[in-house]
Amino acid sequence: MNLNTAKIVLISACFTMLIACATTPTNSNNSTYDETALSARARSHTDLGAAYYQQNKLEIALDEFNRAVEIDPNYGQAYNGLGLVYAALGEDANADANFKKAIQTDPKNSESHNNYGSFLCSRKRYDESIPEFLAAVKNPLYATPNLAYANAGICSARKNDTKNAEIYLNKALQIEPLTHSAAQQLADIQFKRGDVATAQKTLQNALIAAPTPETLWLGIKIARALGDKDAEASYALQLRQQYPNSEQTRLLLSGQK
Repeated sequence: MNLNTAKIVLISACFTMLIACATTPTNSNNSTYDETALSARARSHTDLGAAYYQQNKLEIALDEFNRAVEIDPNYGQAYNGLGLVYAALGEDANADANFKKAIQTDPKNSESHNNYGSFLCSRKRYDESIPEFLAAVKNPLYATPNLAYANAGICSARKNDTKNAEIYLNKALQIEPLTHSAAQQLADIQFKRGDVATAQKTLQNALIAAPTPETLWLGIKIARALGDKDAEASYALQLRQQYPNSEQTRLLLSGQK
């Protein structure tokens, strides 16, 4: 019997039990307050876990995320954190289960969808990963849809679906032209099909703003194909100086084309 039914059927009881009738809303408010307090505590432990995860202190991060789940079993971000830690530890079954739990408890959380998609892609489960990235961008409040589109493009390229890869990568760059991972992957696709001038244009911002070993190496190959000796020498110098121990520097010094 709900509260409204009780008022109709047992109206005389409310007169004789005024205190009990009057305190029902207060108990409800206390319950709401308790739930809010639990969520706040769970979020605090989750934030700590995320900080430790970024520092690669995985054992401490795991403890914090588990503590968050103990406090509030419905706090999806804590399961998302557990998924990230277990993935880093190579415990794939636990990672998969926790990412799924994160999405189950908070289906609209784009970060969980994007992280799960990245995990699936890294395990070569390409066909499962793309829907997760696309689920992430469906949320209009997602702050970085460009990253999910970039991931979808990169993963599509890995399974040799260059048509959809280009669609997703271009969407990422339309949202944020400085999405370097998207620029590098799209330029690589363009370069491999012989569209060298377009590849150079696509990669330009990534090379100027925040070059990585991968973007510099691709820049070197593009410059070679265009016969631009000055650009080739400039990128090669940056690669040797900034990333002396990288695989790309090794390829450069070995004369790899």
